[in-house]
Amino acid sequence: MNIIPLFTSIISFVFTALLVRQYIQRRKIHQLLWTIALLFYGLSTLMELLMNTEILGLGNPFIFGVFYVTATSLVGFLGAGQLYLIVKDKFAHVFLAFVIIFTVALLIALGIEPFPTGLTFVGDLGDNIRIISGGYPYSVRIYAIVLASVGGVVLLVGSLYSFVKDRSRYYAFFFTLGAIFPMLRSVPFGYLGNELAGVISLLVGYLWSVLFIKKQNDEISD
Repeated sequence: MNIIPLFTSIISFVFTALLVRQYIQRRKIHQLLWTIALLFYGLSTLMELLMNTEILGLGNPFIFGVFYVTATSLVGFLGAGQLYLIVKDKFAHVFLAFVIIFTVALLIALGIEPFPTGLTFVGDLGDNIRIISGGYPYSVRIYAIVLASVGGVVLLVGSLYSFVKDRSRYYAFFFTLGAIFPMLRSVPFGYLGNELAGVISLLVGYLWSVLFIKKQNDEISD
């Protein structure tokens, strides 16, 4: 049984709890969006764990549907959160609306199309999940492709912009890594391993950003 998704899910839910606490304290919209994204990260990888043949297997349409929607849309919510940090709210509002609309459209498309059957699996959990994803018609996959690619690019570019704009914000580099790892698919750690590397990178970046902001506030108060 592949237990990598278990570790990814645990880290994601712990990260979600940290973000919930921060949002309650500061009430910033980017914190809310990142909370949603990390909650989805945890849910999607939990569904991956359940798709092990030793648990529920790969043939459960509901489990796969939850995975597909959360795994795809979380990237968009991460990107939207990043935009609220670096651009005017009006533009970020438009992007957030795009993420929500495409997420709902993906959910509807999954409900309309039947679950793929007659697929040939290869044995590796991560590869098998991708085989099921590819088994859906393009009318379903187009929403996932657009959400994941656009959201990933926005998160990546936004993180790089933050780092280049202020080189003292080293934590933005880890946000960049968090965007890159899942986009690499199977290299270097495999599909599931890259997900784990991605959430670890995001968590390191977040914790570093908290320390960075605290240090800045302490210097101002002094």
